[in-house]
Amino acid sequence: MKLPEPSQKFIKEILKKYSVEGGHELNENLLKLFQTFNNDKNKFHVLIKVAALNKIYSTAITNINPVAEKIINITNTDLDLNTINEYVYFVDEISKIKWTNNDGKSFKRNNLSFASKYVHFLSGHKTPIYDSYIWIIIKGYLGQENKQKPSFKNPKNFNEFYSTFIKFKKDLKLDDYTNYDIDKFLWQYGKSLIEKIKTELPKGATLSHAKSELKKRIKNNT
Repeated sequence: MKLPEPSQKFIKEILKKYSVEGGHELNENLLKLFQTFNNDKNKFHVLIKVAALNKIYSTAITNINPVAEKIINITNTDLDLNTINEYVYFVDEISKIKWTNNDGKSFKRNNLSFASKYVHFLSGHKTPIYDSYIWIIIKGYLGQENKQKPSFKNPKNFNEFYSTFIKFKKDLKLDDYTNYDIDKFLWQYGKSLIEKIKTELPKGATLSHAKSELKKRIKNNT
């Protein structure tokens, strides 16, 4: 399948759908939460925000305590969050978590998508969110634009994702749009495509099946 040109008209259409489905209202309320509980050195401020994002976005974090502790620990290094590069660095610093349960069993997890959501609101929407929907559409457009079959291999860290996000904006001539608008456009368009494909697949197909099918269709066109 060929992805349509991300024209001003098309982006506006997708962003309108995003707003109609409640995405903008949710974002604004989460931003208020982050602005109210704005002390990332305070355990309860951080726990409230982590718990809210984990529940709303179903990020499947079973133990939020080590996640909150990591955020507090990194914040206590007096990291000065004033630029995009510093926010990007912060995502990668808080995404990798290790903890030990009461039985002494050790666990580790890379919460890249969650960490990008946390910093997205912490930065006031300046940094984009890493999400599988967004990644598929970015890679699809770049492959199409540069006439190369895209690789959908997950980025190794947020820095790689952000660099690819910026390349997408540059190559598709979308620099006049904010990161926030492009983030919303990519997610809503990816979501819409995947949900549509899911209805075309045999009964019992999951969103994972639909994502795989979307990748296949995009590759077949490049």
